[in-house]
Amino acid sequence: MLHMKSRRFGDMASGVFLVLLGLVVVVAAFRIKGAPDVRMQPRTLPLILGWIVGVAGAALAFRAWFYRGPVRIVPWPDRVGTLRVGVTLAALVVFLFFVEPLGMPLGSGLLVGFLVWYLGGYRPIYAGLLGLATGGTIYVVFIRLLSLSFPIGPLGR
Repeated sequence: MLHMKSRRFGDMASGVFLVLLGLVVVVAAFRIKGAPDVRMQPRTLPLILGWIVGVAGAALAFRAWFYRGPVRIVPWPDRVGTLRVGVTLAALVVFLFFVEPLGMPLGSGLLVGFLVWYLGGYRPIYAGLLGLATGGTIYVVFIRLLSLSFPIGPLGR
């Protein structure tokens, strides 16, 4: 029997959602127009990510479907947990609004640094260094090496 708050039910629902999300991303990626003269087609990264999300969601759903252990009830978050979820969602919304003017490397670095500090409880210097490493990695790997057209922000001016 499935309980609405059981981990098994949550994993199955999350898995199905991720499969559908992966399929939407793959379908949308196939609609992206490509150009014959570019090193990597613009649809490549969304296709890869869509397939990874879809396969991971299917694995999660199947694992939950065949689970036959004891029912594990998932407790709902208390007031502090709800606040943490709300602050994380607000940080993602702020990131989406500022990714264009700040650029992907700087915006992602700030987001990662903030979330590592807020959720992980690490000292600000470590969170800042991890955010700096994240932004630098995005800049070098995705913008310079793979030549993806992410917003570059002040780094490109």
